[in-house]
Amino acid sequence: MAAGAFRVGLSGDFRAADGGPLFDALAWRWLHEAPGVEVALLDRPAGAPVERSDAERFDALVIKRNRVDAGVVDGPARLRIVARNGVGFDHVDVAACTRAGVMVTLTPRAVARPVASATFALILALAHRIVERDRRTRAGEWARRLEYPGFGLTGRTLGVVGLGGIGCELLRLAAPWQMRHLGATPRPRPVRYAGLAVDIVPLDELLARSDFVALCCPLNDSTRGMIDARALARMPPHAVLVNAARGEIVDETALVEALRAGRLAGAGLDVYAHEPPPPGHPLFALPNVILGSHNLAITDELNAAANRGVARAVLDVAAGRVPEDLLDPAVLAHARVRERAAAERPPGA
Repeated sequence: MAAGAFRVGLSGDFRAADGGPLFDALAWRWLHEAPGVEVALLDRPAGAPVERSDAERFDALVIKRNRVDAGVVDGPARLRIVARNGVGFDHVDVAACTRAGVMVTLTPRAVARPVASATFALILALAHRIVERDRRTRAGEWARRLEYPGFGLTGRTLGVVGLGGIGCELLRLAAPWQMRHLGATPRPRPVRYAGLAVDIVPLDELLARSDFVALCCPLNDSTRGMIDARALARMPPHAVLVNAARGEIVDETALVEALRAGRLAGAGLDVYAHEPPPPGHPLFALPNVILGSHNLAITDELNAAANRGVARAVLDVAAGRVPEDLLDPAVLAHARVRERAAAERPPGA
């Protein structure tokens, strides 16, 4: 790599089995055609934590769920931006990045519709008992097909925990089914919910009144283990829980017990407390659960939009611009960021 180049490193999550890039072709071309920008795929496997040497070698790192700890960014380093392909940032020490003058960006617009669609797909599949009906049909139980009816959505209550981009998009997708909408959020923003016909209520009330509970909140200190045995006990026995957010939000042991005991009708899960879940996980044996592999939202639409989002963020920083979807704007006041901006500002600007 050239000494004066703006160096971009992509984590092993973007490396295909043949060693080539697992990245949107247009975004890949943007990175390679930008003047003064050089791109490399890191050799470490998918999911590997970012290392201190990465912060010292690269100006920009493009990651998925790779950990970025304080020790990686603390102290002088070359790194200027961590561009996260996704919206969760529980694995990135954002405060440490801000202290070090390292920007952190996300791709919320790319993720909202696919994740909301996957969440609503789980709701529909549970309501229509699609997986169970598929299984019974394959087993030759045609004569019993009227013995296990599903249940309609119209007039039922959808409770959405977390009203960010994904939660609001889920409410928009659900609108044609004429459900009642409840929402729980620690920081209500009424302007954002205009037109969504959602009543903001405390979490306990949402759990008690909802037929479907969808988790759309981030993982943080207040949400970790939030859906525990006490929370599950507040839900009516005919209700179902859907989680495409983070597995650590749910106490899986308590969930298994509630499902086995009939205190909860079903669950749709795309995420787990430990990923991948171990073989023989108790959830695997439950017939009233639909499971994904933290992949239900992964579509060509999401991949293209998210890859292009991180590419734009990286190229903005390379050109001296402030990237969109900056997680902590306070980083812009950091001396390193201001010095770089002043050095890259065109004469007379």
